[in-house]
Amino acid sequence: MFGPQHLPQVIRYLDGVDYALSQRMVRKHPPDEPALTNELCALLDAETQRAEGGLPYSVEQLNSDLSAVGDGLDFEVALGTYPHNSAMERYVSQSDFGLVLTYENRILPEESWSTAYLIQAKRLFRNAQSGEYDGRASFHAVNTDQQGRLNRLSKILGKDALRYGLYCPQTVSISGQTRMQVRALHSRNLSDQFYDFAAGLALRDTLRSNGGIDAGIWLRSIDSKPKGFLDLHAEAFRSALPFTWFVIEHFTPRVQGAFVGLTRRGHILAEVKSDQRLMGIVTGDQQAVRDLIDELAVAGEDGEVPSNITVLPRHTITIKVTVGKMLPPDSARAHID
Repeated sequence: MFGPQHLPQVIRYLDGVDYALSQRMVRKHPPDEPALTNELCALLDAETQRAEGGLPYSVEQLNSDLSAVGDGLDFEVALGTYPHNSAMERYVSQSDFGLVLTYENRILPEESWSTAYLIQAKRLFRNAQSGEYDGRASFHAVNTDQQGRLNRLSKILGKDALRYGLYCPQTVSISGQTRMQVRALHSRNLSDQFYDFAAGLALRDTLRSNGGIDAGIWLRSIDSKPKGFLDLHAEAFRSALPFTWFVIEHFTPRVQGAFVGLTRRGHILAEVKSDQRLMGIVTGDQQAVRDLIDELAVAGEDGEVPSNITVLPRHTITIKVTVGKMLPPDSARAHID
């Protein structure tokens, strides 16, 4: 797991990805959700980073700094792409990308785990009257039918298996009044957090040094449809977490099987569980997807279930943290009496 000595570097890397993607949102004509998801995958991909140099702090630099700490910790990102007809989304995953988080500890293998999520991506739209990302900017591409299908899927896989992935401009790129409103909402929500353990202390340090959280990529529960920009930030660090902190919360210590720190009151993250069925769907196992189609049909999915579906979702992002990767496999494990 990440310790306090690792978190500044990891936060710097993930925040750099967030900033680079969120800057696309301030263009005159921002990309749509599929294009933004493609960009997110490209920004996270080490090979693309080497070819394009799009990040000031790359994953290679991150791993170099982590290696210098001397704890044998390695951070990897792998991308899988599974092409399919986009019309199939409504029948199966309702997902634009899958996210797999894996922790492999070769020194203490009993602490290893892996978990997966299906992410439905939505982007923020400017207020049509002002042409700005202000208090009336909204996620108006979300519809009731789609929310209903997400709810049906959550009854089969569990609501913790699904998240909305919301693309927004960072706070620094919006007008002064809206920025002040967002910061006030963050301050309210963070004022009663438990700033302890590695994640909580890292968040406190970030708030002290930056004056606030300037995140553009948010992962939110599917309990209800995303509405407006301020509605999202009213849920910040409760039912919604920035991408950076969503990842960090998984790779920091837990107490009594539940996350502490950022999620003590918000409960956005459940206990990390290894769900092999969900993992199969997220990583493109055709039988797992076929079984899900059949179960959705029995559950009353409207329309004809397609028979030619291959694998879902379209992309899968795997973030893997490994401890002891460079050690010989037959002697890496620490035998403790």
